[in-house]
Amino acid sequence: MDYTTLKIIHVTAIALTFIGLTGILALKMAGGASLPKRHVFHYAFGIGMITLIVTGFALAHALGLHGAPPWLMGKFVIWLLAIGSMVLANRFSRFAGWIVLFFVVLVGTAAWLAIDKPF
Repeated sequence: MDYTTLKIIHVTAIALTFIGLTGILALKMAGGASLPKRHVFHYAFGIGMITLIVTGFALAHALGLHGAPPWLMGKFVIWLLAIGSMVLANRFSRFAGWIVLFFVVLVGTAAWLAIDKPF
């Protein structure tokens, strides 16, 4: 698969992941919902994260990276924080403003690392 197609899929997966996270957060803020109604957001998050990881490795391979430079390790940490964010969205909806700000910081930091490759 060519580099441009991988990037498009990767960016789409970012959107899907954070749609899932914010959807769960919104449902919790609205008083909760039954599990079947939440499944769509859990599935969006899960499919988005799996796609992010797979396309991320494919993009690293397409760039010819052998090993993991520090900026790529930063992206791994952001993946772990995004996975842990599901707990924040599920359990701490009373801090929704801060959680959404945290989501924005995660995405912004990941974008900065991917575009500038600062170190």
